[in-house]
Amino acid sequence: MLSKMIKEKYYCGIDLGTQKIKAGILKVKDPTDMELIGAYEHKSHGFKDNAVSDLAEFSECIHHTIHELTKKTGIKFRHVQLGLGGAMIETREINTVIPLIDRGNKIITRRDIKKLNNDARLLGIKIDEEILHDLPQYYKVDDVNSALNPIGLYGRKLGVHSLMIIINGNRIRNITKAVHQAGYDVANVFFSSYATSKVVLQDTEKKGGCILIDIGSQYTSVLVFLDGILRFLEKINIGGSNFTRNIADQINLPFDLAEEIKKSYAVASGFDERKDEEILVKREDAYIPVKKGAIYQAISPVIEEFVERIRAAIVLSGLKDRINNGMTIVGGGSLLPGCIERIGQAMNMPVKLGQVNLPSRKNLNHTALFSSVVGLAQSGFKKTVRYSISSNGHSHWAKHFTNRVKDLYQEYF
Repeated sequence: MLSKMIKEKYYCGIDLGTQKIKAGILKVKDPTDMELIGAYEHKSHGFKDNAVSDLAEFSECIHHTIHELTKKTGIKFRHVQLGLGGAMIETREINTVIPLIDRGNKIITRRDIKKLNNDARLLGIKIDEEILHDLPQYYKVDDVNSALNPIGLYGRKLGVHSLMIIINGNRIRNITKAVHQAGYDVANVFFSSYATSKVVLQDTEKKGGCILIDIGSQYTSVLVFLDGILRFLEKINIGGSNFTRNIADQINLPFDLAEEIKKSYAVASGFDERKDEEILVKREDAYIPVKKGAIYQAISPVIEEFVERIRAAIVLSGLKDRINNGMTIVGGGSLLPGCIERIGQAMNMPVKLGQVNLPSRKNLNHTALFSSVVGLAQSGFKKTVRYSISSNGHSHWAKHFTNRVKDLYQEYF
């Protein structure tokens, strides 16, 4: 069995954000037995406007985060699975067509699909860009027949419509350099929200249509899935720090203090009967009273704009009426009381807090906060091992060999 071929290994996912750096270690015994054994987050420095602003400072933050995680778990490692947030990525839709044969028809093979996808990648990016994820939406045979999987069909030409997730090449090189300077190697790079979807959404949810909302510090990513594929991605330049900034500005508080007040007392909905209750906030050498109602009033306008922007993004996708499995919310902002309810009411669909879908969930806390590092670590494992849960090692390679023989036969006969 494949599970016997894989020794117990550890994969570290590290999610780099403007405000926080999060890291987590996933222990993998076999493809069906994974466990998050530790997670840690640290405030980010040397990273501004979604780019490295101070290499030494940012590198030290990365080193500190992983060092503390290593102390916490007792696990040492060299390679990390790097995740980058929505503010750093761009999306692009690409259409590409290749001829299959000059005359007559031929049976479409995996080789044809691979060549087409490679051409789409080459044509879809500029010289200073790199592709994080290439997601074919559908294939078109002879401009007539649309198919998710055209292998085995007859055709003279083959086209693909792809959604590509792209990042600036120099930006990713500078970030990778900071990780190297911290003493670690980057094994793979992923879009963190897409990696998160791998562990918080079930395959059945994505097939029937669902939405993932990942609330970051400065940006929120809205991902819409249908037929098991990421169909639409929109970035909203509002996140948890916007809520904090409004509290700081309206009540005249330092940002860090406003962040603590937000976590302890802010609500996104329900102007309850305790609005006149007061809390004491320390400012310099004295305590000042602040009404809970004032905290709600401070964040209410940005909450309203935030919810409206999410609604507009989902409408823009053109898929709202085909979403049968509701919405899942992750990220620090998802823990704001009332946030899930506000979004659910605006969209008139069920909303839930993201939970990590792992066969083993021992020691797993704060899943909405650390789901990204679990997804990154698991994505690294899948990309490294390229396993198949449904088949053992022998049948996997036998199937691969059989498919290769079929492709060659169809190519030449």
